[in-house]
Formats: sequence, C-alpha cells, structure tokens
Amino acid sequence: MSESNLMLKRKGTMFIFSAPSGGGKSSVIKEILKNLDEIQLSVSVTTRQPREGEIEGKDYYFISEEEFARLVKRDELYEYVNSDFGPKYGTPKAPIEKLLDQGKDVILDLDFLGVQRLKTLAGDKVKAIALLPPSMKVLKERLVGRGTDALDVIERRMNMAEKRIRESAFYDYVIINDDLNKAVEEALAIIKAARVEKANICNLDSVINNIVKEI
Repeated sequence: MSESNLMLKRKGTMFIFSAPSGGGKSSVIKEILKNLDEIQLSVSVTTRQPREGEIEGKDYYFISEEEFARLVKRDELYEYVNSDFGPKYGTPKAPIEKLLDQGKDVILDLDFLGVQRLKTLAGDKVKAIALLPPSMKVLKERLVGRGTDALDVIERRMNMAEKRIRESAFYDYVIINDDLNKAVEEALAIIKAARVEKANICNLDSVINNIVKEI
C-alpha cells in the first residue's frame, strides 16, 4: 500500500491569539510562523494609519472608513470590531476560507469581542489562545520599552489591561508569556495537537479501512 493512501487529510483551524498591548503576541506569532509549515497569518484590514516599519499587505491592509463600510455592507468580513482607541479592524472572509479548505491553518490577532464573534460563526474551527504578562509591572515596562506610544496612550492601555487579562478566563488556552521560548513552545504544542484531533480529519474512516485491509 502506498504511503499516500494512508495520509490523513485535515481541515484547517483558526488559531486566535489575544493579549493586552505589550503581552508579546507579535513575538510569539512570529516564532510560530518560523517554526511551522502549513500555517499563515491572516492579514486584517484597518482604518488606522501605518506605524513606522509596517508594510501594506503584510502587516495590514490600510483602508479608508468608507471602504471599511463597503466591506461590512457586502458581508466580506469574517468578523469586525472597533478598537478601544478608535480605528476599526476586520478580517477578510474569502482568504481564510480558501486556506482552511486547503487544510492550512490560519493565525488571527483579535481581541475578546472578535473571538466571541468568530466562535459564534465558526464554532469548532476556532481555537482561542490568551497570552498574559507575568505581572502588570512587567507589562508597563514592555510598553515603555518599545517606544511606540506616548505616555498618555500607555496609561490608557494599562487601564484596559486588567479587563483584557480577566477576559482570558473565557479562552480555550492560556499562556503566561514570561519566557518567550517557553510561550512559543506551548503555543506550538496547542497547534500540533489540533492538527491530529479527530474532528479535524476529513478522511479518517477511509484511512482506518485501508489500514485494517492490509495483510
């Protein structure tokens, strides 16, 4: 029997990562993409302006408020939420559906409201992972250290951090991001486990029948 006849064919999974600002979400996602094949980052649309170093089509698609409204009206976003700080964010539907049908996994960077909406729409296709800082003190040090926000913005982010951290009780998985390598290792374990879940295997009956027929 050829090896291809025993190959498990699976559906892709959406892995949503959430964290308070400064929680290390971008660093963890970057390492996952470096260490795993068959997984891609969903590129969101946003109405905010690009930050220094961000690339159109790689970090976000930067669009106008008018274009965002058109996408919502045409039901072309899988989910969309308003940021706590003004700009709107949304996840284009078609690219994700195409990847999942190809058996590829998708990483999404969403807040709790986005998680709730996507779980309502996609159910068991979604795994929600919360990344938490080891303490509020460490979180503030990270925010100050990255040097991208004014002090008043940092204070606003810190004021929201407790709410974000408490929301983690509703996620499927929780990772304390005290050590980046350990956090990445735990996230990779979650993804690898999901890839062999029975619910995500499309041809399990066929593979089982082929195995038991082999003499």
